[in-house]
Amino acid sequence: MKSLIIILCLIFCFNSSFSQKWTEKQIAAANTCQNIKWLTSAEKSTIMYINLARLYPQDFLKNEVLNYKAPDGYIYSKTSTYYRSLVAKLKTRKPVKALGADAALYESAKCFAIESGKNGIVGHNRINCKQDYYAECCSYGWNQGKDIVMQLLIDEGNPGLGHRKICLDNQYSKVGVSIHTHKVYSYCAVIDFK
Repeated sequence: MKSLIIILCLIFCFNSSFSQKWTEKQIAAANTCQNIKWLTSAEKSTIMYINLARLYPQDFLKNEVLNYKAPDGYIYSKTSTYYRSLVAKLKTRKPVKALGADAALYESAKCFAIESGKNGIVGHNRINCKQDYYAECCSYGWNQGKDIVMQLLIDEGNPGLGHRKICLDNQYSKVGVSIHTHKVYSYCAVIDFK
C-alpha cells in the first residue's frame, strides 16, 4: 500500500505529464531525493528525470522522449538535428549511476537562480554568487522537472550539446537544483553538478 501511495504521489505531485510506463523499481532508483525537505517537488522531479535518463536511457527514450508533448511556447522540433541526435544517443547509451542531492550544490544553484532571475541574466556569469560546482546547466522558461530536463537533453541551438553531456556524464554523482522566477523568461532553473 505504501508503495502505491508513493507512485500515485509521483504521478500527481511531481508532474502531470509523467509517463506511467515506468516500473516501481525504476522510479525508486531514480527518485534519490524524495525525502529531502529543502527541495521543492519540481526540483525533486528535475533530479528524478535526469536520473531516469541516466539509469535507463533506452526506456527514457521510449517512455519520455518519443511521446513528449511540449508545453505551449516550447521551441523544438522532432525533425531538428538536436532532437534526432538525442534519439540516436539514447538508443545506444549505456546506463550511468544516479545523482544524489547535495546541500552545498543546492545553495550554489539557489543563489544563482535568484540572482539570475532578479537581474534577467542568461548564462553563467555570476555577480555575487560564488562558484561551488564542477559543471552547471541553466534552463529558462519552465518550472516543471520533465520540461526542464527535456530542454537540457534536446539542447536545441547548442551545437556543443553541453547541457546534454553534463546531465548524462558519469563523472558527476551529486547535484543541486533550484527553480525561481526570472525577470525575462518567467522561470529559471539552475542545476549544479559535482
